[in-house]
Amino acid sequence: MSDRKYKDHPFCQRLNDLLFSAHRFQGLTAKDIADDMGIMQQTLSFYKIGHCLPGTENLLKLADYFGVSTDYLLGREGYELEDDNEHTGTNQRTASGDQKRIP
Repeated sequence: MSDRKYKDHPFCQRLNDLLFSAHRFQGLTAKDIADDMGIMQQTLSFYKIGHCLPGTENLLKLADYFGVSTDYLLGREGYELEDDNEHTGTNQRTASGDQKRIP
């Protein structure tokens, strides 16, 4: 069994793209990012190569750090919701994929 069983998962590609951009445009290394997030560099490397996928806590940390949604990281960008006024209610996706407003 391969130790990179998730290497083809959209998460790995998206994470690699984000890490590349952070390095290219901000000069950040994987160690810098791992330290900023409070995780081990080895953990971030395992995510990057597809050895494992993050749990909920680290997935949220990654999304917050890079300013993207967890759905984006997981390759589910079609499920992102936009709320035109976040203080008046929430959105909910229906079974058909349409959004409906919940007061």
